[in-house]
Amino acid sequence: MTTEPGVLGIVVGGASVEHTISIRSARAVVNAVDPSRWRTVPFAVSRSGAWLDPQESLAAMKDIDRGAVEEIPEPANPGRAPIRPETTAALLECDAVFPLIHGTTGEDGILQGFLETLDLAYVGSSVAASAIAMDKARCKLILTQAGIPVAPWIGVSCDDWRNDASGMIRRAAEIGYPQFIKPSRGGSSIGITRVNSREEIGDAIEAAFGFDDEVLIEEAMPSPREIECGVLGTPGGGRPIASPLGEIRTRREFYDYAAKYEDPDTELIAPAEVDDHTTRRMQDISLQAWDAIGAEGMVRADFLLGPDNQLWLGELNTIPGFTSASMYPRLLEVAGLPLGALVDRLVDLGVERQRNRAGRRGPREPGAGS
Repeated sequence: MTTEPGVLGIVVGGASVEHTISIRSARAVVNAVDPSRWRTVPFAVSRSGAWLDPQESLAAMKDIDRGAVEEIPEPANPGRAPIRPETTAALLECDAVFPLIHGTTGEDGILQGFLETLDLAYVGSSVAASAIAMDKARCKLILTQAGIPVAPWIGVSCDDWRNDASGMIRRAAEIGYPQFIKPSRGGSSIGITRVNSREEIGDAIEAAFGFDDEVLIEEAMPSPREIECGVLGTPGGGRPIASPLGEIRTRREFYDYAAKYEDPDTELIAPAEVDDHTTRRMQDISLQAWDAIGAEGMVRADFLLGPDNQLWLGELNTIPGFTSASMYPRLLEVAGLPLGALVDRLVDLGVERQRNRAGRRGPREPGAGS
């Protein structure tokens, strides 16, 4: 007797500057899925945030597989509702959903809230942890309260900038140079500027405001190593595991978008050559940060490591990349979980969480909701 595979929805694209990276991640996950366990169904979202219907989504992904531009097209009839009833109905047929929209609208709790409204099992952290990790300024506040080392920083809102731009530049200058100015909510290093003098601050802040209405300004560590650690949840509510460490080496000024996805000279080294004491410290901090934000499923913790072993946790990513140039799946493979098994684990964790939530809610009373 054979068992029919479950239905796994893959949400891809999205109204995010990381649209193309989402497509690459989704294709990697689909190719790694065990077809005897899961039948994948794409749910493609255009750059305007419109969800294609099931047939359009399938056609878009097939076109990309055949070599078309890595871009989710706009729906055939513009001006319609962002999500059509047939798309919602197809989502409700899924046994689980893997959100693979990186950045805003996908990694910031918005998509997670929508999936929870539909009472669907899904991969990764829930609404609160997703929103916290995506908001670099507020995440740093929480990490600092938990005793986790982060770079000295300040936040600047649009109102701050409009009302007192010169004062904000003075505050930023007090951090010292070099420094990084970046959108508080964003990913793939998009909108980030490395600033080396006071004269560069204003333009860098304006550039970052092009991607978010709050800007983070933080001290740049001199000559740091870029070190990453993956954290993966375990079934049954057990303690999550922290992966071996990986190192990213780039010849560019910093690990920007081009270094991540376009520069052939960028190296991803796993496992990294880091001494045992520092390795354990980074793994412990990764687990501590997981607890601090209430993460679930998966997290990639990004560190800066100085020549004197000074250590800062840069940020947490709740939907890390799954492309061929992504560190998270590579680290878990070093830990003994190839991509197919990693996807299985993540989906199982999402299903387990949904089952536990349903059990806590208990059976609905007759007539409830009517």
